[in-house]
Amino acid sequence: MNQKRMTNSDGCLWTFITIVITVIGFGVIKSIIDLPDTFLLIFVIIFSLILTSLFLGKPPLRMLFRHGIVLFIVFFGIKLLGGYLLNLITNFEIDRPEFSSEETVTHDIILEANDTIAVFTSNRNWTDNYGNRFNGPLTVRQADYFSLKDQLKNYIPPPSGNFWGNLYQHLDTTDGPALDLVMKTFSDINSAKQLNKMEFAEMVVSCIQDIPYSFVFQEECLPADYYESSIRDILEKCPDCCVGNVLFGIQNPVSFIQSLKGDCDTRTALIYSILNHFNYDVAILNSDFYKHSIIGINLPSTGKSKLFRGKKYVVWETTAKYYQAGVLPSNFNNLTHWNIVLTSK
Repeated sequence: MNQKRMTNSDGCLWTFITIVITVIGFGVIKSIIDLPDTFLLIFVIIFSLILTSLFLGKPPLRMLFRHGIVLFIVFFGIKLLGGYLLNLITNFEIDRPEFSSEETVTHDIILEANDTIAVFTSNRNWTDNYGNRFNGPLTVRQADYFSLKDQLKNYIPPPSGNFWGNLYQHLDTTDGPALDLVMKTFSDINSAKQLNKMEFAEMVVSCIQDIPYSFVFQEECLPADYYESSIRDILEKCPDCCVGNVLFGIQNPVSFIQSLKGDCDTRTALIYSILNHFNYDVAILNSDFYKHSIIGINLPSTGKSKLFRGKKYVVWETTAKYYQAGVLPSNFNNLTHWNIVLTSK
C-alpha cells in the first residue's frame, strides 16, 4: 500500500514553528502596543502562518486554514482558562485580612543630631508577590503628624481643573518631606538587597498592599448594618476598620503611617510620594465609575496599562495582597473607566 509522505510544510515541525512564532510575537507586540487580545491574536496567527510558509513551504490551503483555527482555539482557550484561574485567585485574595498585632503602631524614641525625637512606628514584615521577604519600620515623627494631620482644613482647591490630581499633588508637596524616615527604610532595604527598578517598586507596593484595608469617610463611621454589602462585610469582621470625619475622604500620607488605616487613594497618595521620591515615573489613576483609585508605573512590564501623553503606565492595585503590576481585580479591569489624574513626570 502506498502512503503519503509527510513533508515539512504539513508536518509536526510546521505546527511547532507556528506555535513558537505565535507565542513570541504575541508577547513582544503586547508589551509594546496595548491592543485587544482577540485582534492581536488573529494578527499574530496570520503573521506566523505567512512566516512559516516562507521558511518551510506552503501547505495545502485546507491544511493552512486548519492550522490557523487550531492555533486560535488553543491560544484563546489558554487565555480564557488563565483568566478564569487568575480571577479565582484575585477574587479570593481581595478578601482583606483583619488587623493583627503586627498592625500595632507604637510610641518610640529615636536619636537625631544628639536629640531624642518622639515617633510613631510599626515594624513591618511582608512578602512580595514573588515570595521575597522583607522587614523594616514605618516611622513618622510625632511632631510632623500633629502639624500635618489637619492640614487639609486649610487647603483651598483651585476653582477649576483637575480636583483630585491637584489634591494628591498638594499632599505630596506637604507630606513628602515628613516621610524621610519611611524613605530611609526602603532605601536601606534596597542597599541590602540590591534590587533593580521593578523589584524595588514591587517591594514598596507589596509593603502597602500588606496593610489591611480600612474605609476613610468624610462623614462619621456608622454601624456595619447601615452600609451596602461590600462595606458591611468588611466592617462586620473588623468594626475598627473605618476612619470617619476626614475631609475629602482621604488620609494624608503621614496620618496613614501613624494609624495604618487607609482606603484606596490614601494608599495611592502614599505610594506616589514614595516612588516619586525615588525618581520613578509614577501616576495615580481614578475611576468615578468604579469609585476606586490605583497607581500606574512607567516601567517595562506585561499586563494592563494605560497610555497617557505617549507613555505607557502599567496599572497596579494597592488595596489587597498578591496583585502584581498589570493585574486588576476582575470587577475593576475595564481600562476605559480609568483616568490618569496625576503623573510625576
